[in-house]
Amino acid sequence: MGSSGQQGRRTTLTDPLSTRSFPMWFGVLGPPLAWLAQVGLGDLLFELGCGPAIRGGDVLGLPLKAWAVILVAFTLAVDVLAGSLAFAAFRKLRRISDGTPWERAHALALAGMASAFVYGLLLAYQFLPQFFLHTCATSLRGVG
Repeated sequence: MGSSGQQGRRTTLTDPLSTRSFPMWFGVLGPPLAWLAQVGLGDLLFELGCGPAIRGGDVLGLPLKAWAVILVAFTLAVDVLAGSLAFAAFRKLRRISDGTPWERAHALALAGMASAFVYGLLLAYQFLPQFFLHTCATSLRGVG
């Protein structure tokens, strides 16, 4: 089975017509998972950083806003990578023109590019709070 089996597996994982194509599935699922990670880890970061023990100070030597920017930049990079892989698969599919596998792969490539665009906007939007909101400020100031 040697190198012949590994060569077949390697092309299956990168071939856009394969149902196991990594670029196609990462293009579709990578952006929402990156956004989910950003929302979950961002909330966890600020819950930790704004807790009584730290009170808005540094976490591992960096301020909370720096961690937030790093987190958003990393997840946005994952989104861009997923969109790029979906776009590369889409371009590869333009040379092929028919068949049911092509239709499935074409739909997945379009969905991957659309997913990267939509979630990319959501992730890019997450840069804005760092400039307008105060770290660890409560929304109930002066009430009660």
